[in-house]
Amino acid sequence: MAALICIKAGHRPRLIYRIHLDRGPAKGRRKGFTETDHARLLDAAHQQLGGPVVLAWDKGV
Repeated sequence: MAALICIKAGHRPRLIYRIHLDRGPAKGRRKGFTETDHARLLDAAHQQLGGPVVLAWDKGV
């Protein structure tokens, strides 16, 4: 899963997310999100929020 928590003063926080289903082992099948998938998530957030997006990236462990 990749997700964004969107916060704007005076508004309710929003969660925008995408899920990648791992359908088990298969040769050549991707196991996670690609750069393109992340870009599409950010684009979706921009479209839904109707304004600029400030991104604070936390890779997490």
